[in-house]
Amino acid sequence: MSSGSTVYVGNLDQRVTEAILLDYFSPMGSIANIKIVAVHRHGGFPSVNYGFVEYVDAASADKAIQELNGSNVFDHEIKVNWAQQGQQNTNHVREENPNQFQVFVGDLAPEVNDDNLASAFGIFGTLINSHVMKDNMSGNSRGFGFVTFREKADAEQAISSMNGELLGSRNIRVNWATQKGQDTPPPPRPGQQLPYETVLQQTPSYVTSVYVGNLPPNTSDNDLIQPFQRFGFIHEIKLQSDKGFAFVKLDSHQNAANAIVNLQGMNINGREAKLSWGKDRAPTTYSSYNNNNNNNGGYNNGQQQQQRNLNNSWRQERQ
Repeated sequence: MSSGSTVYVGNLDQRVTEAILLDYFSPMGSIANIKIVAVHRHGGFPSVNYGFVEYVDAASADKAIQELNGSNVFDHEIKVNWAQQGQQNTNHVREENPNQFQVFVGDLAPEVNDDNLASAFGIFGTLINSHVMKDNMSGNSRGFGFVTFREKADAEQAISSMNGELLGSRNIRVNWATQKGQDTPPPPRPGQQLPYETVLQQTPSYVTSVYVGNLPPNTSDNDLIQPFQRFGFIHEIKLQSDKGFAFVKLDSHQNAANAIVNLQGMNINGREAKLSWGKDRAPTTYSSYNNNNNNNGGYNNGQQQQQRNLNNSWRQERQ
């Protein structure tokens, strides 16, 4: 399809066929091609598809945008805008363009794919592309992605409308992309105050260890248990109090990121702790890593007992 004479049609009811689109769009001019992209949804996804209508000439496409955008088709207000080259590619590879507006989408459920994002965000008009970031080892979702809009107002509307909404099995977080044109932000610096979505992206999803620096020599394991246990189960604490740092391993990448954001600068025995990501060895097979973490809510019996021992030790010291 030629992007110069092709329009994007979003928020299509599942009952809309190419023949129906032809009936709606042919009065605007001669049509060369029509394509509907059927979205494979999971529970909780909006039941809408999207499509493309290619006209013989650009004037007809422009007329369709002017007259059909916002029309009601099967009780759905369709969105008609100029299609971009990246939008017509169903792989939704992100484009680099300073005039485009990129939005970060976090806390994605594992089943969410590029088409699901396009379905959910296509209703906001000038969606150009959507892309779920994948783990290089397993091909599984890393739990976040990006959607790009041609108009800033559409991106702003998407952020205000979709943040906290249920997409599949999870409530998503939506905000401006912090590092435009990059899949990952710059390496973290201990003590740096950053938003959750930025911290979450800084390391692969198998990393669950947090570096805690600027610790005084009298720091004990229990000084770390109290603040960190609020953010998840603690797998392990490696404390080097004589060197002023420790590593705290939590049960999930998301919980570790949350701890880094919320505990940054916390006072430990008179000093402000500086937190950043630690380093974990990549699992041999990432899929088996995920399967192991799914057993017993992410813990085997030995790990659960270790957590109870850590918690009991802290309580006894405080009594």
